[in-house]
Amino acid sequence: MKGLLRSLRTRKVLVVAALALVIALVLVTALTHQGRVAVKTALLLPQLFPNAPVHPQEWFAPQPLREEVSYSVDGGQRVADLYRPRSGGKHGAVLLFMGIVAEGRDDPRVVGLSNGLARAGVVVMVVPGSETTIACRIDPEEPESLVAAFQYLRSQEFVDPRRVGMGGFCVGASVTMVAAADPRISDEVAFINSFGGYYDGRDLVKSIASQTRFYGKRQEPWKSDPFSREVLINQLIDSLARLEERVLLRRVFVEGQQAAPGEIEALSPQGRAAYHFLDGPTLAEADALIARLPLAFQESLRAVSPSEVIEHLQARVLLMHDREDTWVPSEESRRLADALEGRGDIYYTEFSFFQHVDPTHRVSLPTFVREVTKLFLHMYNILLLVA
Repeated sequence: MKGLLRSLRTRKVLVVAALALVIALVLVTALTHQGRVAVKTALLLPQLFPNAPVHPQEWFAPQPLREEVSYSVDGGQRVADLYRPRSGGKHGAVLLFMGIVAEGRDDPRVVGLSNGLARAGVVVMVVPGSETTIACRIDPEEPESLVAAFQYLRSQEFVDPRRVGMGGFCVGASVTMVAAADPRISDEVAFINSFGGYYDGRDLVKSIASQTRFYGKRQEPWKSDPFSREVLINQLIDSLARLEERVLLRRVFVEGQQAAPGEIEALSPQGRAAYHFLDGPTLAEADALIARLPLAFQESLRAVSPSEVIEHLQARVLLMHDREDTWVPSEESRRLADALEGRGDIYYTEFSFFQHVDPTHRVSLPTFVREVTKLFLHMYNILLLVA
């Protein structure tokens, strides 16, 4: 009988302890910023998976408001989409630049992410690329547009100007980082999240041209996505001064035709360098050729390279990259993390279940659980700054 009473008392203590723990967790969640952000992050996560069976965030938060807005850039007007929570008051905000996205502002991934962030209490402004960017070219004027867009977003009456960050994907991530380092806004950008961006445009095009990824002294074969090569071809050919050389190289590298005997030898020094750069050089050959490419091409790469402005960047930096990315080698984000290491305020996550920026790569269940945990922690660190 004594043993039974002792067992009952033990169970009672365990039940009371468990209830106390649950109550404590509820109070921590309800009463602390960190707890509320953890809940928001958990609800947001399914929104990032296109094939998720349920989206519980939609059970608790109403559909955000979406409106088209316009802002001034160099005397002209650019349009963007603004997503904002239906609740009143001031909210943290993030400016998103998608870079080269075929469907632009209506891309389902863009809409899903923006709606999810807005349901979590964040104002989101989605800036589409210029006509040049949409046409598979990297527009060196994009940072100027993003500076103006950031200033517009930060001035809205429903935005808390102390909690405004920037984010971008692929090429858009790097261009956004260049904008965030601009002296006009550098001390106002609370954070920047770069997903799949590059550190130096020259290193990126060398990787694409040579089909090689490199980091330090290590080099490995790398097969780039055809779209990355298409952007490189367009950017380089368009930078040639002579029309006849642009026509020839487009015929060879876009239409897949053979050059006639003597045509390559007749090219200007810059035209020949461009031809050999696109004709499958080794990494060492690409490295030697890049200095002989058209100056316009080299300048356009510098204008959108974070490596050129990294010392002016003041925002907290969060980096994400698919380890096997075929658009931009993950080594680019590693070099960026190395360049920022001395600051001590970066958060870097590499993933293995993304395909470029889409979480659609098939992995084992243990790997999936590990990767989702990493994604939760990364998104938690973002929302901690803005939500």
